Amino acid sequence: MADWSYAPAVLIFGDTEAGRTSAEASVADAGGRVAASLALDQAAERLDSQIAVDLVILDATADHGELLDRLLRRIDEGTAGRQFASIVVISPELVDVATARISHEDVALLVGRNAQVLRDALVEGLGRTQPQLREPPEDGDAARLQYLNDAMERHSQALAAALDGDAAPQRRTVAEDALRPIIGDFEATDAAAIRAMIRARRLRAHFFGPGLFADPAWDILLDLTAARIEGRSVAVSSLCIAAAVPATTALRWIKQLTEAGLLRRVADPVDGRRVFIELTDGAARTMMAYFAAVARGSRS
Repeated sequence: MADWSYAPAVLIFGDTEAGRTSAEASVADAGGRVAASLALDQAAERLDSQIAVDLVILDATADHGELLDRLLRRIDEGTAGRQFASIVVISPELVDVATARISHEDVALLVGRNAQVLRDALVEGLGRTQPQLREPPEDGDAARLQYLNDAMERHSQALAAALDGDAAPQRRTVAEDALRPIIGDFEATDAAAIRAMIRARRLRAHFFGPGLFADPAWDILLDLTAARIEGRSVAVSSLCIAAAVPATTALRWIKQLTEAGLLRRVADPVDGRRVFIELTDGAARTMMAYFAAVARGSRS
């Protein structure tokens, strides 16, 4: 019992010794204790036999097919059922596989190994295991998501009022019939204009260096707007590239925008191990209204 303490217990599963060793060091640094550190094929049995665990870490560098799928689903379900907090560390090649199996917002999905990022995720995840921290916070991410929702509603109302010529706008959402005369032309002709805008944004990074103009939420919305006009599906991995930030950051923004009601997950009808991301109808109307208003302004 020499290794027992009151520190939170963490289970580590990984497909490489290097990954497990890295996770063990991060757990110790975050004030936790490693209950076990095992290979992936031992994970299911250990989860079944573990009486109580505060957090589970999965570190996967390769696609192990059904074995990985089952473990990802188990972690997602365990997190949703508040059995434990969880962190999934994956290689960039596994983004689509992991996001198809992980849907709960409390699963921390990290792309690539980064000791500081993992430690931060551990501190946050272990904090969630405390009863007094189980309710959604009144500030931080919860407030940010509510702000995004409120902002989308406000912009929808303002744009609808402007397009209808309403001097005293009432509380309502953007109406399809009010926007159709402008949106119809925009959809038919301006996907290329959005792509040109995205290319121009990438040129800024070329001349000024990466990070100075980082705006992943807008880059995500731009890419999905163009894709919607083109009738093209966008996989999570492709959207991470479009966000022009590290993949872990992009995944966090995709999750936040989804929670805010701007994006939705859609199953790939061909590949069950992949999901697509697209704009919700409300977000699409708001983006269309925004570009239509910009176009009108440029002609005035």
